[in-house]
Amino acid sequence: MRGPSTAIVAGTLLALSFTTPARADAQGEGWERIPSPPFDYPAGVPCAFAIHADPVVDAVYYKTLTTYPDGSVHTEAATGPLVYRLTNVSTGATVRGNASASGTATHHEDGAVTMRNHGPLLVAFRAGQGNLPPGYYQLDGPNWRLDISATNYRTVSGDYRIAKDLCAALSQ
Repeated sequence: MRGPSTAIVAGTLLALSFTTPARADAQGEGWERIPSPPFDYPAGVPCAFAIHADPVVDAVYYKTLTTYPDGSVHTEAATGPLVYRLTNVSTGATVRGNASASGTATHHEDGAVTMRNHGPLLVAFRAGQGNLPPGYYQLDGPNWRLDISATNYRTVSGDYRIAKDLCAALSQ
């Protein structure tokens, strides 16, 4: 959950706990502040043009809920606001993308990740690598799921909607 694909999917895989109250302001309860990095997509992935993204609001906290016997993270929660300024590198057009979802991320031993989300998240889809058309979307909903296979195939299910088509917004 700590990298550009996380911020993009979780976009940071950003997801938070429905079973554990999100208490990002709590001290000493295991919540850890992890800054979200800027990131870039080359032209053709996921939009026809190159994208650069900078976090403009970033107060995300993570908490490990369960670990594997070797100590690696099995399930973690994340909470807090995360908003990116996305820029079409060719034209300079910008748009804001909200990746402030709350929920949990379960890291499977084969490298797959299951995210249970509440709220908005930025998710990129490559051609042939997901159940939505290729593109970059701000997905939102009260109770939705994102499964990312070990081969990076992305499946969205549950009560979600495409709140913003970011490629379309950046191409205007």
